[in-house]
Amino acid sequence: MTTTHNGNWTDLRNEFGLTRDDEIDLHFGRRDPHVRYDDVMADVARLVESKLIEAQKNKRPYLLFVHGRSTSRSGKISARSIVRAFMRSKKASPLIERAGCIQHETVYLAKIRLMSEELVRQRRKHP
Repeated sequence: MTTTHNGNWTDLRNEFGLTRDDEIDLHFGRRDPHVRYDDVMADVARLVESKLIEAQKNKRPYLLFVHGRSTSRSGKISARSIVRAFMRSKKASPLIERAGCIQHETVYLAKIRLMSEELVRQRRKHP
């Protein structure tokens, strides 16, 4: 089960020894008005998954997704809802240890599930 954190999210950087590469900022600024919003959110989901896989391959213990506060109304989609939904999904199970994850109003700290050396080699050969 994911735990929650109510303090200043930037404290998580020091507490978990995060590097700049361990922080994924999902604030992309203005988006192209010609790209459908659903496509933008699908890109966020793909980015979350690919960054988790990369962190696992590189043996990083944590990734911090900076998604911001939810700006959507009930039933609408935001980067925050995409991140949280992915972390609850079956696709996340081989990538994270939910018991070590921390959910905050504006960020999600994912505890990366470590792989065996053999699995690391296999994934490097066949990404």
